[in-house]
Amino acid sequence: MSIIIALFLGLIQGLTEFLPISSSGHLMLFEGLLGLKGSNIFFNLILHFATLLAVVIVFWKDVIELIKHPFGEKMRKIVVATIPTVILALIVKFAIDEFTMVVFLGYGFLVSAVVIFTTFMLQKKQNLLINKNISYKQSFIIGLVQGFAVLPGISRSGSTICAGLLQGVDREECAKFSFLISIPVILGGVIFETADGFLNGFGNVLALPSIIGFLVAFIVALFTIKLMMRVVKKGNWLIFAIYLFVLAGFVLLNQYVLCLF
Repeated sequence: MSIIIALFLGLIQGLTEFLPISSSGHLMLFEGLLGLKGSNIFFNLILHFATLLAVVIVFWKDVIELIKHPFGEKMRKIVVATIPTVILALIVKFAIDEFTMVVFLGYGFLVSAVVIFTTFMLQKKQNLLINKNISYKQSFIIGLVQGFAVLPGISRSGSTICAGLLQGVDREECAKFSFLISIPVILGGVIFETADGFLNGFGNVLALPSIIGFLVAFIVALFTIKLMMRVVKKGNWLIFAIYLFVLAGFVLLNQYVLCLF
């Protein structure tokens, strides 16, 4: 892997992990186009660790509070959200083969576009801001929705934030909760990829491209998280829905000629 490609993929990961446009979908698309599929497990591991670190740093006060109060209400709600995510993600991972996942990519982008567009329209028509406290039921539903984000093209951040907003959760609180529950999910992904690497090999491990990819993903993710927080506060999601509609159309029309298989 060249330094330019490492920089590019780090940029893609840093941008798409927290913007509501699906990092897994974009990485699958571009890795397929670049002919890198299946050869960069270690590099993907590094990218995910970079975005995990970015979340921890941006929300360091909340993370410290969770560490100090491991059985507190906030931690319990994160656990309630994480349980259905893990169960559903494992079912999808082991029940759907890789070819089907690739074929689903365009439809995943389309689903994300519809969800975001619907949420945007409903916010325009009615006041969805009810309270700042996420209930256990709302946490569970958000976690359940998050589980479907293991499918390529379905945005984790987009689906969880939309799930919270449509349940009447305050915008800022909803976004913060979405980012906090991403910590165990991304950590789980890192562990899963590490285990996969030990079983199947980590692919080509090149120090300089890995370092560059990590730094780019980390720095971009720091800015992307803060940008997404501002976007959620303003409630202007339309640009992401439009982008995903266009991307979904492109992938669905060209998936059999793109180098995805």
